Amino acid sequence: MSTHTVAGQLAEARALLRKPHIGGAIARTAGFNTAAAAAAALGGVIIARTVGPTVRGEYAAVVAWFGVLLLLGEMGQSAAVCFYVARDPVRARGYVATSRSMMMVTGALALAGGLLLAPVLAHRNPELAGAYRIAFGGSVIAFIGTSYTFSLQARSTKRWNLVRVSQPTLALAAIIVLLRCRLLTLDTAIGTVIVTMTIQLGYSYYWCARSGLAPGHFQPRLVGPLAKYGLTQLAAVTPTAINNYLDQLVLSQLVPPADLGRYAIAVSVTMIPVPLVSAIGNVAFPRLAAKRTVAADGSRMQLAAAAASAGVAAAILLPIALSAYWVIPAVFGPAYRSAVPLLWILTPGGIFLATGQVVGDLLRGLNRPGLVATAQGLAAVGTVILLLALLPSTGVAAAAIASTVAYGTALAVMIRWLWRPPHASRARHRRRRTDATDTKSTLP
Repeated sequence: MSTHTVAGQLAEARALLRKPHIGGAIARTAGFNTAAAAAAALGGVIIARTVGPTVRGEYAAVVAWFGVLLLLGEMGQSAAVCFYVARDPVRARGYVATSRSMMMVTGALALAGGLLLAPVLAHRNPELAGAYRIAFGGSVIAFIGTSYTFSLQARSTKRWNLVRVSQPTLALAAIIVLLRCRLLTLDTAIGTVIVTMTIQLGYSYYWCARSGLAPGHFQPRLVGPLAKYGLTQLAAVTPTAINNYLDQLVLSQLVPPADLGRYAIAVSVTMIPVPLVSAIGNVAFPRLAAKRTVAADGSRMQLAAAAASAGVAAAILLPIALSAYWVIPAVFGPAYRSAVPLLWILTPGGIFLATGQVVGDLLRGLNRPGLVATAQGLAAVGTVILLLALLPSTGVAAAAIASTVAYGTALAVMIRWLWRPPHASRARHRRRRTDATDTKSTLP
């Protein structure tokens, strides 16, 4: 493809993104994502400076395992309910109510498993086990809230954004109050998450009722479509979550909590561009899901989304990496200075991760979540191999290296399939064979 052709396509893509219904939605979502991330980041800074690297590492371990529990119990319903509310708005209430009922069952099973594992994950530390139980005890709230919150993504991105930003904002306020009262500990920090998630659940139901998505009734015939798409989505996001959490999950069991605390700070900094970049995928996903076919403007949107996400992520992370030697100790405290080399290793991975989230949303919106699963699965295998090979000799840095390689691998595979999915190559091969057969039949 010539440079002139690429420049023309990018110009068309920029023009497409300037349309109010697309560009405006992306800008608003990016703003809400940034606000939510800023609130969560500020809360994390307060916790890190107050409790120190050891308790910060314990907090990172609890949050990482809690994230895995939510992933498994959710069964991919965040994407499934959004997809079907966008694709079949007439039965939107039924889809939301059915998804909610499914979440109550799978959530209860995940909760029981999490409570049983808490002492094992805490290495028989009673205080840490208590923190795990507090987190796992609130998981059902998150499962039920999934159905309401993500149905709003398909119906009203404005209301969906309001719901999403409510939890981290309230959590930050609560953390500040706990700090002023000198009550900020591991248990109270985890408890704050659960209480604010409960408030968020009520808020999301309120907006669903205002948007015509609630109340609704369980419809058995909708279980199949939701479960099928959700399980495919679970297969897609499970390897992604492994890539996102595996480093901290492994470190939580093999290294001192203080080392994990410093590594968690480096990871959190490299996640800074994700809220801005992911807004592109958040807006594109339901729009692609609502279309039966992808027209020329849809292809241009995919091109613009991938290019813009990589550019934004690099523009944010590279200056941070260059100034990290001074910024990290100033923001988090001198005890976190050893996180700086880890941040340098993770910087390319942060760019790959942010861009990969957008490309993954595009593939899911095109009803190709299985391709995302395959790409992330390949990357997860690489993560495990690198961790096992490097951890004994390089320590915590092994997790940073493995994560960066995994994110880059997943992104490369997904980009390859976004513009030339496997079935497209087979279709072209069949057409060539058909054309060759037709040519032979016309020869004298």
